[in-house]
Amino acid sequence: MNNHDPRPEASRHALVRVAILALIGTGILASGCSGPTRRGIEARDFAQTRFDTVRSRVDFDQANQAFESGNFIEAKRSLQRAIDKYDADSDYWVLLGRIYLETAGMQDALSSLDRAVQLDPENPDAHYFLAIVFERIERPMDAVDHYVRALDLAPSNSAMLVAAIDVLIGSDLLEEAGDLVAGHRSAFEDDAAVLHVSGRLSMMNGEWSRAADDLEKSVLLDDSDRWAMEDLARAQMAAGRFQSCLMTIKGLMQASEDGDQDVELVRLRGRCLSEAGRSLEARTTLRDLVNLNPEDVEGWIDLGLVCMEVEDHRYVFRAGQRVALLAPDRFEGYFLLGHAARCDGDHDSAVKLFARACEIAPHRVEARLALGMTHELRGDPASAHRAYARVAESGFLVPGFPATITAAVEQGLD
Repeated sequence: MNNHDPRPEASRHALVRVAILALIGTGILASGCSGPTRRGIEARDFAQTRFDTVRSRVDFDQANQAFESGNFIEAKRSLQRAIDKYDADSDYWVLLGRIYLETAGMQDALSSLDRAVQLDPENPDAHYFLAIVFERIERPMDAVDHYVRALDLAPSNSAMLVAAIDVLIGSDLLEEAGDLVAGHRSAFEDDAAVLHVSGRLSMMNGEWSRAADDLEKSVLLDDSDRWAMEDLARAQMAAGRFQSCLMTIKGLMQASEDGDQDVELVRLRGRCLSEAGRSLEARTTLRDLVNLNPEDVEGWIDLGLVCMEVEDHRYVFRAGQRVALLAPDRFEGYFLLGHAARCDGDHDSAVKLFARACEIAPHRVEARLALGMTHELRGDPASAHRAYARVAESGFLVPGFPATITAAVEQGLD
């Protein structure tokens, strides 16, 4: 009888299998302990970056809220935390640049916004605020380039276009400004700000009717813009639309805190009445103005000129006195006094006063013409010719000037 028990043999096989599995497991574990794979590292870094980005966005939102409320110190502190976590977001650097803009840190603003553009060349805000920095540090063409780039990236944002045109106008590049307006005008036919700046440009080019048309439409679209309304009134007056000008001034007075006591508006109304041929009304308006504001030099000048038209010599003399006293470096005071003296028949005094006006403002023809006419009245044609020749040299010739001007030019008198 075989008493051999097969179970110990089975146990040995089981132990072998366990040992093999153990060795395999140990190998696997040993392989795992050797370090993460490159793919594992990249996945871990990506997860960490996403986590940092999310956390940084919370700090950025806090910074933006602080900035909007005017707390620039807290805004910068929160933003720095955001950038420390994640520094590759263009919007973060734009906000940092804006903080420096508000706190007069121009160089830091320039660096921050330049970094924003490098991170995302397609970010319109980065270009827009970088343009503002260039404008403030007086690099106008760089400013225009970035304003235009911002407009290309955000073609519906009229602020970009208006800012570029303003810089060109400020740099006396009117032709370039006109080209820029023409190139984008069709996209902003109903934009009050674009129509306003277009109207201003037309005013500077002396295109008064066109300016009035654009400004009228601008004010119709946005009647809360006082500056547009004032420009409109001036354009209407220069275009000969006097009744419309007076209506615009009335609207301005109604919107003004000072109402009909607003010095600038009352003066503008007086000028409009004068241009409209309503000189007596203009005199009353301007006389009331200077009575309430006796230090207003421009008001006295306008009053004196209107009184010349209506031959109110007493007020011409009074206005001339006030201007000469308040602003002795202005030619208008001596011009008005000279006119008053000439009307009184005191030609010698008038010559001296007009000559003084010519010394102060040699580029103005009004006083030199008056000087020539006074020389004629006192029987000194040679001196009159010399005065008229100086006017002719300036190129200021219009129909109706005395024939002696032409004679002076022909004779080549100095």
